[in-house]
Amino acid sequence: MKKFITMISFAALGTIASQSALAAIPAPSCVNTYSASNRTDNRVYAGLSWHLNGSNGFVPDIVFGARSLNVNSDNGVSGADLNLRFRIKKDVSLDSVRLSYVGGSRNLLGNAGFGYSFTNNGLFGTAAVQSAYSRLGADYLFGNQEITPYLEGNTLYSPNEEPSNVTTVCQSQSPG
Repeated sequence: MKKFITMISFAALGTIASQSALAAIPAPSCVNTYSASNRTDNRVYAGLSWHLNGSNGFVPDIVFGARSLNVNSDNGVSGADLNLRFRIKKDVSLDSVRLSYVGGSRNLLGNAGFGYSFTNNGLFGTAAVQSAYSRLGADYLFGNQEITPYLEGNTLYSPNEEPSNVTTVCQSQSPG
């Protein structure tokens, strides 16, 4: 029995000594560094566009387009949108083509650009605000000096969030 108690005492002392030695070793000091990141978000889309001035009745135009955006980790977005609109009221015909700059944040984007109306045979300026699946804007036809507001429903959802790059650097501290 004496041997057993001696062996348990040495085991207990060994455990305490090893725990104390581990506690004396300093834990590494880690620092996270965050840096900006970005990616390109390319999408093709389709939609329906209604003239809000009543010029086309309740019949929408059909929209087909492509959008390319640079999305950064600060939620900033910039890029371009190119789309074609087709009238379908009486017969199917190409109504207009437009190219717009797109900028803003992931959830609310502004559009500003130019286009050509085949229906009105003239150049126009365009401006819009867009969110997920929708765009509200207006076209200004230079030749007729006419403003045409529109509401568009489309398949474009908000760009996905871009996370920051995280770099973790750990250094051991020397005891002292």
